[in-house]
Amino acid sequence: MSGPTVLVTGASIAGPALAHWLRRRGAEVTVVEQAPELRPGGQAVDARGVAREVIGRMGLDAAVRAACTDTAGAHTVDADGQVLETFRADDDGGDGFIADIEILRGDLSQVLYDDTRDGVEYVFGDRIAKLAQDADGVDVVFAGGNRRRFDLVVGADGLHSALRAMVFGPHERFLRHLGHVLAFYSVPNEFGLDRWLLEHQDQESGRSALLRPFQDATRAMAMFYFASSDFDVDYRDVAAQKVLLRERMAGLGWLAPDILAHLDDTPDFYLDQVAQVVMDRWSSGRVGLLGDAAFSSSPMSGQGTGLALVGAYVLAGELAAAGWDPDAGFARYEARMRPFVEANQEIGRLNARTREVPGPDAEPLPDFAGEWFADLVGRAINGIELPDYAGVPDSAAPTGSPITSSAKP
Repeated sequence: MSGPTVLVTGASIAGPALAHWLRRRGAEVTVVEQAPELRPGGQAVDARGVAREVIGRMGLDAAVRAACTDTAGAHTVDADGQVLETFRADDDGGDGFIADIEILRGDLSQVLYDDTRDGVEYVFGDRIAKLAQDADGVDVVFAGGNRRRFDLVVGADGLHSALRAMVFGPHERFLRHLGHVLAFYSVPNEFGLDRWLLEHQDQESGRSALLRPFQDATRAMAMFYFASSDFDVDYRDVAAQKVLLRERMAGLGWLAPDILAHLDDTPDFYLDQVAQVVMDRWSSGRVGLLGDAAFSSSPMSGQGTGLALVGAYVLAGELAAAGWDPDAGFARYEARMRPFVEANQEIGRLNARTREVPGPDAEPLPDFAGEWFADLVGRAINGIELPDYAGVPDSAAPTGSPITSSAKP
């Protein structure tokens, strides 16, 4: 008998990671991605603690480490470039400010895609236009015109998840803006970066600029943070985003003017609000959510990738352990993941507060030297048990020929 059919939306990190585990548990998996191909580059992402264990269980430790940024550590600097503080990649056993496993989002996506494309169907350049579910399955109409039926559908399509809006309600119901905006894009490495990340923070304005190295020493990743109590620029309107970034970064100093000089010729500009997704439930019938679509912890947590990888392992395992019954499988997935998610979201909110410009009526920051914070960090990095799922099918080496396709225009 063939396994259950599962449609996954999104081919960044959470989607292909889920496809890996679903396939190993015996499901027939289709991943649909609106972009015409995998998106390269992107922000550097980290894997700490239990997320490293998931990578090991996937058999991808060597492949992931081969694609890492090889960042030695980070220096915070003043406006003149003088070092104020140093963090090393081996601090806290590799789970510190700069993680032992640090990799560009696009490079990790490529590793996961290469691992899963044999036996997993990838459909690029298409998206879900409509869906309707009943007691036995989900009927899906794709924007490209195809109509198909699946046993389960999982949205792993990010902070602005189209599937979440379609099934659960408008974005405004679930997004929690943390008062900051983040932008990043690649630039020529004309700054002499050599394995060390540099960050300049202007405490008076709450702004910061950051440069981090690539494996390709000729390029670097630039990042900007700035405070914003609201955010009303469409995340798809790149021209308006660039205008906003130039306005907010004016007069920052350090290397900011040289970084901004490359704003119009970069191939991979990104800007969006720093936000979390908070939901009472991550599933509705036969439709579930994973990763940022369900529980974004924001870049301020440094744990978005870890949550996606761990969540993919748990979701596939719990669905299989429940005999692919969506009510039981989704419920157990949420029960296992929610404390882990909430710890990481609390880290994100606390880090966002440290970047705020304190006003006369601002509440004092908590004492981060206290045991409570060490306990919170421990729960955010390792605060979930990874079941072995004994008795659940696990084909560690899925077979099959590549089934990659593209939607017709």
